[in-house]
Amino acid sequence: MDTVEIIAVSALILSLLLLLKVFGLQRQLNEIRSELQRANSREGLPSLSQPNRTSPLSSPDRPLANQAANIDERLLMLIAAEKRIQAIKEYRDVSGVGLKEAKNYVDDLERRQR
Repeated sequence: MDTVEIIAVSALILSLLLLLKVFGLQRQLNEIRSELQRANSREGLPSLSQPNRTSPLSSPDRPLANQAANIDERLLMLIAAEKRIQAIKEYRDVSGVGLKEAKNYVDDLERRQR
């Protein structure tokens, strides 16, 4: 084998090792996320996937499910347009929740869309 071939094979092997490492780190990240969600649910904290749907979202004119779907569509459009802060603001306005809850909801909505 000549020098160029040895370098190419070495680069290929290193790339494969790095890819394996990335997959391992992704698996660990997913495990940590699920542990965090389990811990939050045990402590009685609101689940990231269940927003606090109080007052402004519910009205006698429209069912809660339709309003939630409409706000989710709007938030997804803002997220797709890379306007996450605006999405968080709008969710806070509509739902009446705090900043942290709104951010968690938008983050979870974005994760579910991937």
